[in-house]
Amino acid sequence: MSEEKILKLKRAYTEVIWMAMRYANGRSTYAPSMVRDSIKEFQEVFPDWTPKNDPTLKSDRESGYVAPAGLDSDWLDDLVDQ
Repeated sequence: MSEEKILKLKRAYTEVIWMAMRYANGRSTYAPSMVRDSIKEFQEVFPDWTPKNDPTLKSDRESGYVAPAGLDSDWLDDLVDQ
């Protein structure tokens, strides 16, 4: 695969994953773990890649919302620089 195509794929993933992170953040579903797994697999191929910063990603403690069965892993704020 050409370097140009690789860069296009990286840009496409970067543009899609931030919205997936926003959707999954704080959900008590499979969504947070699916996003984490996707990022982990992507970083196995591109170890220098990191998700772009998204200041809207906050933990339950920061947002003031505490779900009854919420887990720390439901929140994705640890994946980005704050």
